[in-house]
Amino acid sequence: MSFAIEQVTPVQKRLRFTVPGAEVIQKLDAAFKNLANRVKIPGFRPGKVPRKVLEDRYGKQLRSEVAGELMNMKFQGAASTLEFLGQPSVEESGELGQGDFSFSITVQVKPEIELNQYLGLKIRYPLATVAEEAVDADIARRLQSQARLVDAPSARAVEAGDLVLTEIKDGDTVLEAGTMVNTANERYWPGIEALLIGLKKGKSKKGEVTIAESSATAANRGRTFTATVTVLGIQVQEVPALSDESATAAGYEGGAEAMRAAIRMELETSANDAARNQARIHLLQTLVASHEVSVPAALTEKNLKLLLEELGVQAAYKGRDPRSIRYSEAQIADLRVRAEFAAKAGLILESVARKEGIAITEEDMDRKYQEIADMRGQRVEAIRGYIQKDGAVADLRKHLLEERALDWVLERSDLDYVSEGGESSAEAVADDKPKKKPAKKKAEAAEPEAPAAEAAAAEPEAKPKKKATKKKTEE
Repeated sequence: MSFAIEQVTPVQKRLRFTVPGAEVIQKLDAAFKNLANRVKIPGFRPGKVPRKVLEDRYGKQLRSEVAGELMNMKFQGAASTLEFLGQPSVEESGELGQGDFSFSITVQVKPEIELNQYLGLKIRYPLATVAEEAVDADIARRLQSQARLVDAPSARAVEAGDLVLTEIKDGDTVLEAGTMVNTANERYWPGIEALLIGLKKGKSKKGEVTIAESSATAANRGRTFTATVTVLGIQVQEVPALSDESATAAGYEGGAEAMRAAIRMELETSANDAARNQARIHLLQTLVASHEVSVPAALTEKNLKLLLEELGVQAAYKGRDPRSIRYSEAQIADLRVRAEFAAKAGLILESVARKEGIAITEEDMDRKYQEIADMRGQRVEAIRGYIQKDGAVADLRKHLLEERALDWVLERSDLDYVSEGGESSAEAVADDKPKKKPAKKKAEAAEPEAPAAEAAAAEPEAKPKKKATKKKTEE
């Protein structure tokens, strides 16, 4: 057998095969002999059916099967050293059994990337800042578990979120002499919240109220009527102020100041991580905009599938069944654009890694397995087994390689540190140093970063331009 490789497009190769006629005849003879031993035809003993009879009855089908076996066998042998994407397609084939058998198979392949400038790129890097108000809000959130219900001051009116002890009348008939209404989420008396907001204790107001369908009284279910509501009492949630006692109760050692310092450090670490991710996204946008990259359709579809799976996982974390999600054509089109961007970014980063000798070792893989195991609270052996069983080892290694290449390029970029308002702040460069993470009250597994290309593709701004240009991205 001989074959030749022809470059059809930057992302397609055609393999042309020629199987010698002698080999074809040998395969056909063996196939007809095997068929003769199996087939039962009246008037002939097993194994004694003439070849002509078999040709007349089964020739077309058998030749098609032998042709398929030959094409599959020859392609597998030739493709063992060729990395291709998606399903190969047979473009043409000759007649089997009349001399040499010729056929060609087209496959999608990764393109050869001609790297342009990727070192010393000017990249926006947001300055990470944490306002004191953000620290106070996070402290209040963490102390929420210690909140208790207390009576509101007598002069205070009802506000959204209050629990209100209410008298409800239908005309002169008292329906409820004292029922507690949750103004944040009232289920039994829909509409009553609007009447209560702004009323002070002892005050009344009229308006339409609906009795919920879940009412225990069948006659009143869903009934809407004009009600008179009177506020009998107002209760509010009181969150304790930050103190040594409340900090200790929240699980922080060292009192109020230690809790404030720990929370500030956590927020700063998160802000620094977010700023770095924004810089990485800008770097990916710059790299994609400055490189001409043809993307195989199979690679875009693979990234689209991964993106949809990731959205499904996010939905599951929020308590929604991923199978219930339906996307419109416009949404799928947008996701496909992002998937194509991810493919372009990944191809560029792979080329950078190959040129610069960046590689992922088995120790790197082991650390990633451990990271995933810690995050999920499972044994690392189980995680390794899952990934190997799913055949996802190569994808995980590719993800790590892209991450490392992206960080390698970012470290060699000309970082333009900008404030939230977008103004450059060169003085901040010297002060922007990584901060150590605080000791937390409990060991918490960090969320792993999304794959570099996929993270950029999921970002609303990270979309490729209609035409790539070699002009450097303007700041």
